[in-house]
Amino acid sequence: MTISKAKTFRNIVYASFTKGITVLCVALTTMVVARNLSASDYGVVGFATIIIMFLLQFSEMGLFHAAVQRPVLEPGSLQTVFTLKAMLGFGAFVVALLIAPFARHFLDHPATGNVIRILALNFVVSTIGFLPRIVLTREMNYRALVIPTVAGSVVQCVLAVVLVLNGWSYWSVVAANVGAALSTGIVLQFMRRIPIRFRLDWPDAQEYLRFGVPLFASSVLSFFILNLDNFLVGTSLGSIQLGYYALAFTIPTFIVRLLSETVNNVLLPTLSKIHDDPVAMRRWYLKTIDLTAFVAVIANTTLLINAHWFLVTFLGKATDKWLPAEVALQILCVYGILRSCTEPIAPCLMALGDTKTLSRSNLLVGAVEVILLLLALRSRRIEMVAVAVLLAYSCSAICLLPVLRRKLCIGIPDIVAQIWPLAPALVMGIMVTSRLPASLGSTTLGLAGRGLITATVVALTHGLCTRFRCFHEARGMIVPNLARIRAM
Repeated sequence: MTISKAKTFRNIVYASFTKGITVLCVALTTMVVARNLSASDYGVVGFATIIIMFLLQFSEMGLFHAAVQRPVLEPGSLQTVFTLKAMLGFGAFVVALLIAPFARHFLDHPATGNVIRILALNFVVSTIGFLPRIVLTREMNYRALVIPTVAGSVVQCVLAVVLVLNGWSYWSVVAANVGAALSTGIVLQFMRRIPIRFRLDWPDAQEYLRFGVPLFASSVLSFFILNLDNFLVGTSLGSIQLGYYALAFTIPTFIVRLLSETVNNVLLPTLSKIHDDPVAMRRWYLKTIDLTAFVAVIANTTLLINAHWFLVTFLGKATDKWLPAEVALQILCVYGILRSCTEPIAPCLMALGDTKTLSRSNLLVGAVEVILLLLALRSRRIEMVAVAVLLAYSCSAICLLPVLRRKLCIGIPDIVAQIWPLAPALVMGIMVTSRLPASLGSTTLGLAGRGLITATVVALTHGLCTRFRCFHEARGMIVPNLARIRAM
């Protein structure tokens, strides 16, 4: 089966527009919240989120991707997957309530348990838009998915900003998180009304779980890898150091999550339709890492070089309250670039039905990370924790590269050919930006100008090294779509 590049590109545009609005909302929220919360308050929300996100893996169990990947999805099958989701979500909610009283023993903040209890409502709320999200994703109708996601982002931003300015402290972030999940689910139901009925067809349920459980295991391991550092920093170094580290980790990896949710979610249904055509999958994969690496190196290089002014001017409101996070932030910017280059592997393997490779890769990274983190925490420095995370994640190549070579005929030279321009782009961005006057980052407007200069230099350098292939590819898909729009 052939897949239209133009249609896939339009879907990526819709998803990118959605995430663009999300970026603006997150930037505003982060700025206001960071200026009004202490590192300890930021840390308690981060710690509670770790617990909730861990239980979220159990409430999902890979069901969403299992339903999207199925060739045919009958109404009865939809009811079965919804029933499984509702059962798992309610179970996770109960477990969160049981865990909450003991959370205080892991983090030195009195509100840890109550924050977990409120955030646990997301397990129940998330079932509201579960079925519409499955159906719209299977139809690759990303245009219809724009409104619910934007609604959730706007609600979260407005609630967080209004409440924190009215003295709600960390509770503003908690309330905004639950409010965003509720509004997204409600709008999804308006976009695609699907009757909610409970039904459990055991053969159907077994098929869902047969696909979802290995993916669930991979997700748990992935979660373990991505959050073990935060958990250990909180339990070993306290809520203040966790606040610094959580900030340093969240911002550079935001672009990774953005790319994953934008590009990879579009790729999964696309690649699922051509899973029996390895040549086409190979072409799509190489184009995807080219695009994601290009975007990631621009965003994270800009942040890496301007980290000091970002923390002082944008988040600190001309104070040094967040400066202890600077070095860790810079190290994790490199980690973010690395992750952006490897994330597109996941939808390829899921489309091929090979979720075990993801599990093996995550298991290896997790084992290495545990050892390195235990050594890093002895220094009691979050910078060493960031180095441990970067080194551990690099080990994923040991499992993933052989599979790419065997199933898609993609070797190390093919990947290097796509990503080698990142190095000169990074170096040139550092060289040019380092010559700019420090005063240019002392105001928000000046910081924006400084970041724009860095991003421009990185983009042009990458373009010169690749003969602007990303721009030509985009132009080749944009022009036909513009012509189609004019003809309508």
